[in-house]
Amino acid sequence: MTATHLDGLDKCDLHKRTPYGITNVRMTQFSIARHYGVVTFNGDTFIYFPDTDELVRDDVLKWKKKSQQKPRKQK
Repeated sequence: MTATHLDGLDKCDLHKRTPYGITNVRMTQFSIARHYGVVTFNGDTFIYFPDTDELVRDDVLKWKKKSQQKPRKQK
């Protein structure tokens, strides 16, 4: 099984008006994102990842990065 940028989103509480990600981009109308690296869909910005051929919403990427950071120790 190939790793994907959409792994670990089961606890993501962001809105679901648009999908968190879109896979197999080459086979969809979003294939234009392969050339520009980004596409906007229903007001949300999606970033293209050529290694996995998927689009991921930018706010989901920020959420994922923040959730993976280790909490800082209090003094």
